[in-house]
Amino acid sequence: MNSTSADKVLRALPKNGEFGAGSAIGLRYAKIRAELTDLGLYDRDSLIMLRDGAGRVVLDCYGRRVSPDVFGEIQAELAVLTSGKYSKAYSRRNRAVKASNDDMAMMFGYKVSRTESAGPGTIACLIRDRGFIVTARFPSELIAACILMEKMCKTEILSHHIGRVHHLNPVLSAVGHRVYMTKYSKKAREASEADAAAGNNNAPAEISDLALREAVIEYGKLLVENRLIQATWGNVSVRIDDDRFLITPSGVNYDLIKPEEIVEIRVDDGSYAEGLRPSSERILHRLVYKERPDIKAIIHTHSSNCQVFAACHEPLKTGGIDYPCAEYGMSGSAKLAENVAAVMANHDGCIMANHGFVAGDVSLAAALERAKQAEEAAGRILGDVSID
Repeated sequence: MNSTSADKVLRALPKNGEFGAGSAIGLRYAKIRAELTDLGLYDRDSLIMLRDGAGRVVLDCYGRRVSPDVFGEIQAELAVLTSGKYSKAYSRRNRAVKASNDDMAMMFGYKVSRTESAGPGTIACLIRDRGFIVTARFPSELIAACILMEKMCKTEILSHHIGRVHHLNPVLSAVGHRVYMTKYSKKAREASEADAAAGNNNAPAEISDLALREAVIEYGKLLVENRLIQATWGNVSVRIDDDRFLITPSGVNYDLIKPEEIVEIRVDDGSYAEGLRPSSERILHRLVYKERPDIKAIIHTHSSNCQVFAACHEPLKTGGIDYPCAEYGMSGSAKLAENVAAVMANHDGCIMANHGFVAGDVSLAAALERAKQAEEAAGRILGDVSID
């Protein structure tokens, strides 16, 4: 988040108001509003709902308390009514948006319906001419949910430029959502709560390969800054030597990861030391390193434009770029890893059907640049089209 944006929001809040700059509610509101504004997902019609003890508070874009009916009987810790360019346009269509990407299925299940107001158990819904409502258990989850809703709508609107969307299986989507709600996001929530309560601790003085571990964290943050991933989806790895590599842990936001939490894995057999569980895509990274000894770093993204290609099962080919689309395999599965490694045997980048994009290169800097170029190239192909 841009801290300057949050400071501006805080300064604009009434100093002596019920939820002014000095209140806990005011601070939480300012941080969420600032981050959504930076992402282009907040406007004058947006509303943010926060829990205040046993009750709830809804604040408008000026930080004023309002009492809208649109949130219904939502029981979630956090909720927001907002929109982006594509979600507002899609909300005018009288139909649900269906999961076309694994992370979307994990967070929302198979589909998000359009409705007039939210119900008690609402996770997400589309609101005509207003955009969408999403709910969450902690702030980073709320931000990720907003980004994913915009991506889902963008995919549906722009997909016809390159093909058709291949939606995920409803049963598999339900399974993925259950896994996310009960297991995958648990670490992210615990880390978020611990950070809010006590702040980050410094890393121990002696850690093996400290510089490489710090580099993995740094490039993870760069993926977030460049909007190539959201929340804990996406991952980064780098070789230590021919038979060892470092990879990000599963389910922890990059701004909360400590160097000692980066996991070392052996290329030969995939073994790793006890401690934090490595990224669910560690098999993918291991097989690519095994297939391509020349690759020293791998970056896996869930970026907006490449997502459209992934949803349509289309390769990314333009200019000097030739990145085939690997067949679908469930997130974290051996099948997905094998499909991607087969493509990466002869290419330095790969679209992953209904999932994302992966790039490999001689360094983290080169892999990041390849991922950025792929996202820019995908954007040029999709074009800046009218969606009114």
